[in-house]
Amino acid sequence: MDEGAERQLSIELANGLAFDMTGNEYAVNWVIPQFYFHLVTAYDILRHNGVPLGKADYVQHMFGYLRQ
Repeated sequence: MDEGAERQLSIELANGLAFDMTGNEYAVNWVIPQFYFHLVTAYDILRHNGVPLGKADYVQHMFGYLRQ
């Protein structure tokens, strides 16, 4: 893990833009934001299409008294 965190890498996009970063910077500044963006987008699409999702579905331990 430590070696990967310090490893240099480059991401090149189709328009010629390139990002040079370490493995740690890649994880923190690229992978995690991408993951949460797609997670929230999927949640929004499901909600928009009528799927009854809410906070209680994610933190059931906090709302256990509501479920019978």
